[in-house]
Amino acid sequence: MLVGLTTFEAHADRRVALVIGNSQYREIPTLKNPDKDAENVSRTFRLAGFEVFAAKDLTKLQFEERFRNYLAAADGADLAVVYYSGHGFQIGGENFLIPVDASLKDAADMEVQAIKVDDILRQLRSRSKVQMIILDACRNDPFPRKDYWLRDQLIVAGGSGLAQVTGSQNTLIAFATEPGAVAYDGSGDLSPFSSSFSRRALAPDQEIRSVMAAVRRDVVKATNGKQVPWENSSLIDDVVLMRGAEQPAPPPLDAEQGQQTAERGIQVADAADAIGHLDIRVPLGVGPVPLKLDFPAKDAGFSLKLASYPATGTLSLPDRVLSPQSSLTAAEIDKLRYEPQIGSVAPIEVGFDIRAGNAAKQATMKLSPDIDACDRAAGAPLDLQGVVQGLTPNEIGGGAVEACEAAVKTYPGIARFHYELGRALLAAGKVDEARKAIQDAADKGHVRAVFELGYIASSGMGTAVDTTKASGLYSQAAGKGDPSAMAAWGRALFNGLGIQRDTGKGLDLLLQAAAMGHVDAMKELALIFKEGRNGVPADPARALAFLKAGMERQDVYAMGILGLPARSTRVVMACKAPKVITKIKVVRVPVPKPKTITLTDPGKPEVKPEPTEAGRASWSGSDHVGGAARTGSGSTGNGEGDGGDTGSGSTGDGQGDGGDTGSDGL
Repeated sequence: MLVGLTTFEAHADRRVALVIGNSQYREIPTLKNPDKDAENVSRTFRLAGFEVFAAKDLTKLQFEERFRNYLAAADGADLAVVYYSGHGFQIGGENFLIPVDASLKDAADMEVQAIKVDDILRQLRSRSKVQMIILDACRNDPFPRKDYWLRDQLIVAGGSGLAQVTGSQNTLIAFATEPGAVAYDGSGDLSPFSSSFSRRALAPDQEIRSVMAAVRRDVVKATNGKQVPWENSSLIDDVVLMRGAEQPAPPPLDAEQGQQTAERGIQVADAADAIGHLDIRVPLGVGPVPLKLDFPAKDAGFSLKLASYPATGTLSLPDRVLSPQSSLTAAEIDKLRYEPQIGSVAPIEVGFDIRAGNAAKQATMKLSPDIDACDRAAGAPLDLQGVVQGLTPNEIGGGAVEACEAAVKTYPGIARFHYELGRALLAAGKVDEARKAIQDAADKGHVRAVFELGYIASSGMGTAVDTTKASGLYSQAAGKGDPSAMAAWGRALFNGLGIQRDTGKGLDLLLQAAAMGHVDAMKELALIFKEGRNGVPADPARALAFLKAGMERQDVYAMGILGLPARSTRVVMACKAPKVITKIKVVRVPVPKPKTITLTDPGKPEVKPEPTEAGRASWSGSDHVGGAARTGSGSTGNGEGDGGDTGSGSTGDGQGDGGDTGSDGL
């Protein structure tokens, strides 16, 4: 909980934690503690009233999915925490966490197989008031090779442990040991660090810096001074994980009430029966939803204690989040709320111990997360404020507009529904109405909508092309972590398309987008490293690494280049990892003269791409919405977004299904 410098106002602070324990590595030694560490720390954060996203033994793709769901839940949070236990090490001053499927056999593998801590921190900064990253991962590099590509440098790894990380204002970054040193597993089931942290963090009303100081003392003693936990803090607010008890116990029964034991027993049984038969559908992604239990017993002699807390999501009252040990009075029961966890749609159970005097009975009710019809019909892929996997524009069908209009009417304050209404309207060809809905979403804080407005400006939908406006919008959305904006803005900066070239920043943005699973960024990087462009040396092996990464995410372009059958993104490939592919052969094919694509929509002015260097079309963003892919010579048209015009030799825009590869493809 945050205790600010101003007067405290009673409300349920949003506190979200992602806890990962990676033990069962496939190609490097397993670790005995992280799975138990993760269980223990997850329990700690749940007892402290956090919404906890807990995961074990994550592959790279699984991490991307879990992290996106976590970021959606952390949007606007008071405190966002990431706790990681597993293999991790530093290279060139950068810290990386290692998924269980990493092999890191080639120099190019670090960029596509590992998780950069700075990328995690950058996303948290853009979404939460206070950020904490806690790393019980300072272990030796278990991989035999020592050289890895990082951006435009081949780095030789040296030393051990993790490097110092600096955060911005209101950030705490904690390591199980000091920078550059190694953490120990300990002799028990838990590491010395996680064992101490779980115990110390639950001390009531202890500020986090005091907690970490106590953890440091414990670990130094347990390891005879060999391991010294360390943290870097720029906190300006006090952070208290476990607040003292706020809810007094129900008053004892007086003598007169004691004579009513039999009547109380009947009332308790009726109340348990009323709650035990409930199966409540709870909308996903609209905040805490009042359950409106209408508890039949209203007097102060009744109380409910949580006998079993939901496996996912959070229970709360208007003034506080409930933990597994919470109790409620009769006056509070009807105010109970539940917020489902994003990414989880399985029904959950909540158990109550209902008491009145000496009478007691348990009851269990079911809560079923419910995805809104608008999300199902028009959710966008890789939308970090979305709640579903998402659809490409050509998959948005009839009824989407009506579903999203209903969602906007029901939840006018939820920016996501305004954006999805805009997507549905664009798919229906209603550009002016779509632009208004998307602008409404952007005004309400939806980051992908800001990117979408940039695409509309760059493509000239219904108006003149405005690349200056598009540049500003892409930059704004990229600064807030949107993968599509990072891919579009990075491509523009790297190639100098319509703006001043900044190769280094452009490459960084493309790598950040690829780290979030954006296949269009992976395609662009594959082309850059295949060709060697703007001072970045050609490296076919590095290009191949990004193509493999795209293939693993069911990208049609990558599968086509690698000689694999292209399948819909909705079908899981029944094939093994491409271990037989060890090299890439570069074949130069003459590039036809760039073609000019003329749109034939009679209701829109014709827009012709302006050729730039090497025959490439003037830039527009990726992942845009609005119709099927339209590709020119040498382009690809697969897109999360929505197709779009691409010129000769360029990569198509988007994240989903796509089109043909052209003559200048990889």
